Amino acid sequence: MKKFAIIIVCFVLSLSMRVAGQQLAIDEAKKAISGLTMTVDSYNKAFNKLKPALTNDMTKDRAETWALASRIKVEQYDKYMDNRRVGKKIDVQAMGHTLIDAYDYSMQALKLDTVFTLDKKGQQVIDKKTKRPKYKIKFSKEVVDRLLQHHESYRMVGSELYNIKDWDGAYKAWDDYCEMAARTGDLRWLKPDSMVAEVRYYQGITAWQRADTLDAVRLFNIARRTGYDHKEVYDYTLVCLNDMGDEIGVVRVAREAFRRFGTTDPQYVRILINDFVSREDYSGANDLLDKAIAANPDDDELQNLKGLVIENQQSIYEAFPYYQRCIELNDNNAQGLFNVGRYFYNKAMETRQNSTLYGKRLADLVNPIYREALPYLERSYVINPYNDDVRNALRDIYYKLGEADKLQALEKSR
Repeated sequence: MKKFAIIIVCFVLSLSMRVAGQQLAIDEAKKAISGLTMTVDSYNKAFNKLKPALTNDMTKDRAETWALASRIKVEQYDKYMDNRRVGKKIDVQAMGHTLIDAYDYSMQALKLDTVFTLDKKGQQVIDKKTKRPKYKIKFSKEVVDRLLQHHESYRMVGSELYNIKDWDGAYKAWDDYCEMAARTGDLRWLKPDSMVAEVRYYQGITAWQRADTLDAVRLFNIARRTGYDHKEVYDYTLVCLNDMGDEIGVVRVAREAFRRFGTTDPQYVRILINDFVSREDYSGANDLLDKAIAANPDDDELQNLKGLVIENQQSIYEAFPYYQRCIELNDNNAQGLFNVGRYFYNKAMETRQNSTLYGKRLADLVNPIYREALPYLERSYVINPYNDDVRNALRDIYYKLGEADKLQALEKSR
């Protein structure tokens, strides 16, 4: 029995010694940051003294441990800023991540510091006035106060990390900034922040830089919903949705952008018109095109689109003037050049089919029309050699005209 008691006593003593050891680490870290001449390096040393307590079973679940970690990192960030103000060179990335770490440590401290009041049955006690569970805190106020004093610093740090292409760091700093502004409850953090929507936009840019297009779209959507509805938000959203192959999303955002900006940017109009055409709603496409062309009469793409709509409604002959106008405005518009060339190519084919002539007399009739098509189709192919429709039309014309050298060069061009 005595032996058993001795074992229990030894265990208790061992446990007490381990607890005391970890508390000593906390106390030493506190003492280390109480000096009057602290440097960035001395804050690192203080944190290293505390570090074992962050993972030790005896201290990792204590709010005091994480509150101290937060304090060390915030004060270290302030020292970086002091050094910058007096002209010293600083490690921008290390400074930024110091503040980011401070936020994470603060959140852990706040979570552990909230102790709910329980009744005799183990149920949470509800405050009669606030109708919320009662709880006690010890370190939360000082933790929150430190972060409140540095809220704007998170936005600045995000920008600095973005400028050095630390996309992950910039993303996290801006996320912390927005999360702080969104916190509510008894520990009211901030008044509504008008900058949050804009910061969400920049956070979306970093997500895009990290090739996380889905998250980028989410953040751009938040930015627009919360008030930052500048044109670049719509444009970046469209880029991401297009990269994802989300055609429905592209049309939805283009429609939203068109309502916001009207015909000032023809790209939104083009997307909507293509959607009308794909649904064979030519009346809707024509109405929108007429508005867009009236506002942008020199936009070659709109002229080409108008031609395509007219061709679907009527024929290529009625559409031809719009295709011509398209390449008059831009002689490098590959699709417009193809459509003009296609007009002559179709005309030659129809002439051939409807003629009663044959042999040389038929060739003399249709070959000049084929030759009219050639310069447009050849130029379109040079600009976009991946258009198989252009390639097939050229192959047929070279064959019918007997231009073996050009046909051979075409076959070897890929």
